[in-house]
Amino acid sequence: MEIPSNAGINSQPSASLSPRLSTATSFARTTVQGSATDPRRASMKPMSGSSNRHADAYLSELLSYSLERLRKEPELLREEKDQIERNIQSTSVSNYRAFIETANCLNTINQELGHVCGHLDLLLQGIPELASTCETFSSQSTEVMEQHTQNKQLASGQAALLELLEVPQLMDTCVRNGIYDEALDLQAFISRLGLLHPDVPVVRMLMQQVADVGQTMLQQLLSRLKSNIQLPECLRIMGYLRRIAAFSEAELRLQFLQCRDDWISQLVDELDETDSYEYLKHLTDVHRLHLFDAVMQYRAIFFDAPASSTAQDLSGAASSLALAAAPAVNIRETTVLYSWVQHRVGLYIEGLKQHLPNITEGSNLASVLEHCMYCGTSLSRVGLDFQALLQPIFESWVLQLFAQFMGSAVEAFNTRLESHKWVPMPASMLQKARHESSRSLVHVGSSKSVAAAGEGPEGRGQGGQEPGEAAAAAEGGQEAGTTAAVQPEDFSPNYVIMEHFPLAVFTNAVLSALNELRHCALLSLCKPASGLLQRSLEHVAATLMHYRHTHSLGDSEAALFKSATKAMLDVVIPYLAACFGRIFPGGATKLDTVSSAVILRQILTEF
Repeated sequence: MEIPSNAGINSQPSASLSPRLSTATSFARTTVQGSATDPRRASMKPMSGSSNRHADAYLSELLSYSLERLRKEPELLREEKDQIERNIQSTSVSNYRAFIETANCLNTINQELGHVCGHLDLLLQGIPELASTCETFSSQSTEVMEQHTQNKQLASGQAALLELLEVPQLMDTCVRNGIYDEALDLQAFISRLGLLHPDVPVVRMLMQQVADVGQTMLQQLLSRLKSNIQLPECLRIMGYLRRIAAFSEAELRLQFLQCRDDWISQLVDELDETDSYEYLKHLTDVHRLHLFDAVMQYRAIFFDAPASSTAQDLSGAASSLALAAAPAVNIRETTVLYSWVQHRVGLYIEGLKQHLPNITEGSNLASVLEHCMYCGTSLSRVGLDFQALLQPIFESWVLQLFAQFMGSAVEAFNTRLESHKWVPMPASMLQKARHESSRSLVHVGSSKSVAAAGEGPEGRGQGGQEPGEAAAAAEGGQEAGTTAAVQPEDFSPNYVIMEHFPLAVFTNAVLSALNELRHCALLSLCKPASGLLQRSLEHVAATLMHYRHTHSLGDSEAALFKSATKAMLDVVIPYLAACFGRIFPGGATKLDTVSSAVILRQILTEF
């Protein structure tokens, strides 16, 4: 704290101090301090000369006073003393801040002096430690000089060191731009450097950074294998992977097949599954193209020549030398391709089984079957003919679909039979039907469904030829209820069927089912399909028998019902058997209609 100077204190009262008071004061002070036992005497010795001079002057002045003046001198001195004390008090009051600050400064100085003394003691205690530290520093200066020498050597080789430190960045740039040859050369250079200087920290750091970039390059190369690449680029990528030497030969085969599998799976996932027909066609195309490419690429990259085939190609001593020089083929490495192909074909078959039930049209089923068979034929060039796996799948669904159609036909017949009114067809409609049927008569290959007065769906015959209407087989003078034989060259339905709407509906529905079946008429389906058609005919005959026993019919209605039963026996069953034989050559002989004919004859005998 700064100590205020005496200039801040009012010194005006001291100026009014009279000379004789000053002289008297000095004289009194000299007299009081004259004792030799006063401890402060030694400190006031420098002022003794000045006090003596004032005392001499005051004595000289007193000697010049008169007696009266001398008597007044004590009183004057008291007054001046009181005045001086009042002035001192006034000055103290007006300048009390300076006195307080002076006292604080004195207190602070005393404290700081104590601290300084304490620090000095600590300094004295730390001097020995400082001396030992200096000695240690002196001993370590040699190491510092050695480090300095190394730094000078490092500075001299700074350019070469900077080039080494830029190798990871340069390699990363090459990888990002697809310059893999240069990147692999840089990696090989750092690897050789690591073999020469394995203990250098900078070299170990460079090896770690180059290894990280190499891992990035490896992932990038594997991602390229997961894209649509051709054989030349595939060979280059596999060459890079072999130079990296991150995988063994067996692992490299697995990595290649896994990447190609991911690519095919990605293409399959991108297909739209909303339309099963288009989905299966595109799924087949994906496997036909890309599975074939993957197998060809694999065989071009990993050439596995069986020892047996090699021995057959060679002869004599050359054959024995070649077999002795040829390395042993690892069975696991050679079978990994077939295992992957089996997995891929299995996924394709599963997708086919999943989406095939959504296709209910025979033409679409035939198109999908054609695509699948063409895919199997194409893949057979690389030994992946899976056509034998397709036949059971399509047979099962086609047979199930035909069973659904036949069930719908029987149900439609039952519904129409329950609501049918047994009344004869008007003569005008009969003449019109005969006229139209005579104009639209179609011979060999025609098989159009019964019109049934606008009831029931239309069918389509074998080979895509449109059959005539239901009345096309009837001659102009032929009467209802007569037997009409189906001509071998004419597959138009007989006109007599049109006179009985339940039979027309049933025939129309069966023809529709046969039209759907003919697109995928596999020969192995002949027997089960004939069984389904046979059961449908038996069910219709049994329904007629049940209707005869559960409904009371009048004479005219009974005659029409008898005519319908006779038409079912003599016209519908032979006609449907002939149509079935048109789809399956010789299928008419495999269709057993004896049981249904027995039921129908039993109905006729009851009239």
